[in-house]
Amino acid sequence: MNESGKVLILLAHPNINTSRANKEMIDFVRDEDGVVVIDLYEHATEEFDLDFWSRQMSEASALIFQFPLYWMSAPYMLKRWQDEVFIHLSKSPIILGKPCLVVTSTGSEQESYRSRGRNRYTIDEILRPYQASILHAGMTWRTPIVIYAAGAEDAGKRISICASKYKTTIEELLTNNQRIISSEW
Repeated sequence: MNESGKVLILLAHPNINTSRANKEMIDFVRDEDGVVVIDLYEHATEEFDLDFWSRQMSEASALIFQFPLYWMSAPYMLKRWQDEVFIHLSKSPIILGKPCLVVTSTGSEQESYRSRGRNRYTIDEILRPYQASILHAGMTWRTPIVIYAAGAEDAGKRISICASKYKTTIEELLTNNQRIISSEW
């Protein structure tokens, strides 16, 4: 198994070219050495090839799900990938102990993600199914990177800060050779 392999980013945005936050984020990290970006929507009409995905995950040292938060979940293609590919990978030792990170953007401001906020739940609560799936599969959960109010006029500074954090996190994932299996929340 390749301990210092690549970081595999699954981009799940139905129209990345019209996105401000997700496009800027992915463009900021796409050309980093060791980063492989697979846009799931570029393959929307194809069947998933389990051998291809097994090779990708075998060579990866970390997995990132990047998507805009739609109705408190990811767009369809990530769910489809989880249902058709991740279910098989989760039964394989090739993903054990590898870190997984969610990078997401929201339309609402951070204050909306509180128990008394407009959305009634924290972002951690909304992302809990992803965390549970990752941990159940034997991977490690990394703290998500969230761009709040991504469509707001003043989002530029938040996007830049998150893009910088994203790049630093990827660099850390690429150089971190220690994989620790964790099931802690």
